[in-house]
Amino acid sequence: MRIKEEQIALLRERRQILIQQAVTRGLNPDAPMEDSGIDWIGQIPAHWKVRRSKYVFTQRKELARKNDIQLSATQSYGVIPQDEFEELVGRRVVKIQTNLEKRKHVEIDDFVISMRSFQGGLERAFATGCIRSSYVILQPLQPVNADFFGYLFKSPRYIKTLQATGSFIRDGQDLNFDNFSKVDLFLPPLDEQAEIAANIRAGCERIDNGIAIKEEQIAALKEYKTSLINAAVTGKIKVA
Repeated sequence: MRIKEEQIALLRERRQILIQQAVTRGLNPDAPMEDSGIDWIGQIPAHWKVRRSKYVFTQRKELARKNDIQLSATQSYGVIPQDEFEELVGRRVVKIQTNLEKRKHVEIDDFVISMRSFQGGLERAFATGCIRSSYVILQPLQPVNADFFGYLFKSPRYIKTLQATGSFIRDGQDLNFDNFSKVDLFLPPLDEQAEIAANIRAGCERIDNGIAIKEEQIAALKEYKTSLINAAVTGKIKVA
């Protein structure tokens, strides 16, 4: 089992490397590269553009609409309906009871800065609805591929740079739009964003399938081990 657990760890590491390389360097290994002038970005394909993030995304400040459903911002599933999240995790979530009039409207493919974004990046919205007033909603100012930025905003290098904009753990500080604005972004052409995202998705699916197989094997081994122990304890098999 230990070997299989190590293999799973390596597959998860490979997944992160796949995303990081594709999202920051593109898919063409022969593309001319140039220094972006931004420490966290480093070298990028010469035809990509570097932009201040506040010129790519702005805050959506619209308050909740009358028929908006309540959404939950989650690190595992993104921003999804609260009822759907409860079903996925098998438990009830505490409903918002105060400041209901201050809830914010969210559109599909917006990004949400949540209370835990300094740990796990920004959350992509997969549904339209409303969310807590304490969260910051980002909407694109220009056409972007939400899949591409979904991977970028979850990449370890981006998260680490976002963390460096404040002392969140020590001061109990929440991420806000000012923190987001301090981290410059890079923009491949729109069609290339889509191509990169599709390539990452396919690669991650292959890796995730491999992880699932390993996890099933570990579960089967644990079950077999338990059955052997039970058989030995109950005398169904003799132990020398």
